[in-house]
Amino acid sequence: MKSLIYGGLSALLLTTATAAMAEPATRVQAQAPLHETAMVFNFTGPMITNSGVLNSTHFIRVAVIGMSLQELMVSIPSQMERFDSVLVIDQSGKEVPSKINASKERLAITFDQPVAPGSYLQVEFKGVRMTTSSGDTLFYGITARRTGLKGEIPVGTARIQVPLKG
Repeated sequence: MKSLIYGGLSALLLTTATAAMAEPATRVQAQAPLHETAMVFNFTGPMITNSGVLNSTHFIRVAVIGMSLQELMVSIPSQMERFDSVLVIDQSGKEVPSKINASKERLAITFDQPVAPGSYLQVEFKGVRMTTSSGDTLFYGITARRTGLKGEIPVGTARIQVPLKG
């Protein structure tokens, strides 16, 4: 009777150990194609690629993808008291000809010529003054109007961490 119990117990342990070792291998194989597919990115619209602060200048970089852009709109954070000027430059550092219309809540940039896909724009808020303390985070909502389409399309939210003053 003892040998039957020990034999059955040994078989049970062996089966459990074998199943436990085989299960992770099955999961890895099942996840491998999903992992490879998840790494493919196909962007079809403009997107924020970078944002930050340098001295009293806040900048937001947008990649123009898919179609050309006619306008770019930026929601101004409530903590921003004012700014001296706005500059829009391309990837070569040249100023992009545009008309800028600003209110307390929003900035609209209308380009003289549509901005072609495959380029980058950088919006720079110069001489920023804020009502917030250092170390806060500011959020700039970005939307765009693409050439040939009506209505605004959401681009994203640029996040700018205000540096601590020391």
